[in-house]
Amino acid sequence: MLAAAFRGPVLRVLRTVLFGTLAAAGAVALAWLPLLIAADADDRAAIDTVLVSLVLVIAGVVPLFANRRHLEPRQFGQVPAGPAAIASALLVSTVLSWSALWLLLWLVSLGVLRPEWRAGGWALAAAGLLVLLLAVCGARVSSALSKLLVPPQANGTLRAIGALLLVAALPVAVFAVAETLRAPGGAAASDAAATLGWLPVGAPVAGLALAVDGDTGGALARFGIALAWVLVLVAVWFPLVRLSLQRIPRPADQLLARRSMGWFDRFPARPAAVIGARSVTYWARDPRYRVALAAAPIGAALAVLALWIAGVDPQHLALVPLPIIVLLLGWSLHNDIATDSTAIWMHVASGTRGRHDRAGRLAPVLLVGLPLVLIGSSLTVTVMGDWRVLPSVVGLNLAVLLVACGVSSVFSALLPYPATRPRESPFSQPSVAGSGAGVAQTVSMLLSLALAAPPAWFAVEAALDPELASNAFALGFGAVYGAVVLVIGVLVGGLVFDRTGPDYVALTQTFD
Repeated sequence: MLAAAFRGPVLRVLRTVLFGTLAAAGAVALAWLPLLIAADADDRAAIDTVLVSLVLVIAGVVPLFANRRHLEPRQFGQVPAGPAAIASALLVSTVLSWSALWLLLWLVSLGVLRPEWRAGGWALAAAGLLVLLLAVCGARVSSALSKLLVPPQANGTLRAIGALLLVAALPVAVFAVAETLRAPGGAAASDAAATLGWLPVGAPVAGLALAVDGDTGGALARFGIALAWVLVLVAVWFPLVRLSLQRIPRPADQLLARRSMGWFDRFPARPAAVIGARSVTYWARDPRYRVALAAAPIGAALAVLALWIAGVDPQHLALVPLPIIVLLLGWSLHNDIATDSTAIWMHVASGTRGRHDRAGRLAPVLLVGLPLVLIGSSLTVTVMGDWRVLPSVVGLNLAVLLVACGVSSVFSALLPYPATRPRESPFSQPSVAGSGAGVAQTVSMLLSLALAAPPAWFAVEAALDPELASNAFALGFGAVYGAVVLVIGVLVGGLVFDRTGPDYVALTQTFD
């Protein structure tokens, strides 16, 4: 398989040789770069800890989303060998792959270019072996999980999710690495190295640095953390191989029409999912929804402009736009039944459960909002200049989005008011008196702000004191709190829909 890269047309072979040469040069340059910018051995160890951790995270995450060229256990189902033999052979053969060889070249370059590490002796060999095992086992487990859990027809969606996460993480990763390289002896590099040194991805390099300093006990503790994670990955890998060999993939039904159905091809055949596909289609085609999408960034820009004129610190202003955008995005659903007045009868006539209606209508907002939270939070911390506050910023924006969606799920069913009719200008005003639009809009917005206050408090506290524990708590609290509010909103809105569903048909007729 290694030699297959050099077979075929001459241009392809030359391209392979060129890319291989550039990759090898990049591995050596990555090992040489910390030596260029940091004269102190401790500073270089901190940089190496960050870089090794980043490479191991990439090795474990990328195969989840891009593994088309990876061998999978199911390909060896007809081979007269047991699952244990196949699992062992795949682990060993992974070392003889181009990515693993690149990693080996980088590790060898690190050993050659770090004269202080040569005093470690056994620790240098142990650290290199642990890094290689972590990369191989992590890539194998990730690839096997992806192959086992994701159907082939969803591979395109999975790759799109991976590309989205890459776009979201790239600004923070570039900023973190640049900050570490710019000030190798600064607080950012030392704090990152100290934190990563207790995690499996950074423990091998941290243990090697401790062994060089003469702290054998500390080095063994860090090596033990990495080795324990390797054993966990191996313990997961062997059952995954057995399950992959025993599980038969469900064949696609050739009689089903799977073309030209738009978003319905990408959603499963479940009530909430079908409603979600229809809602996404409406959001893509109906100008009334596009106006709501355009209003969110405009509102955020006006708020930022007002605060900037008032003299707020620009670094703190970076926190403001994204929460306002996701708040308005989630709040835009608060009158979705009225906006969908010409089609609500389908849900009522088919006996759709209220919770399915509420959950399905969240699909377009979540499809836009969740990527926006990830990418926007990454850009926010880049502008702020401190990547350590990323967890709290993500927790804040995620909580605001989910809370707004939960509140809108209730008010959409509780207080629908006349909306612009289909095919009319989205800026026209419906002429219906006594509609209660002001009450629904005001109360839903105030309730969204009130419920978003607790995660916002913890996020701001963590951002002012950027420690790992407080930021991790802000992220976890924001995600859990927002999810709880969202689930409660969907269930309560679903109960309201179940009780007053037939009334919606009569009510919406007065809107049309």
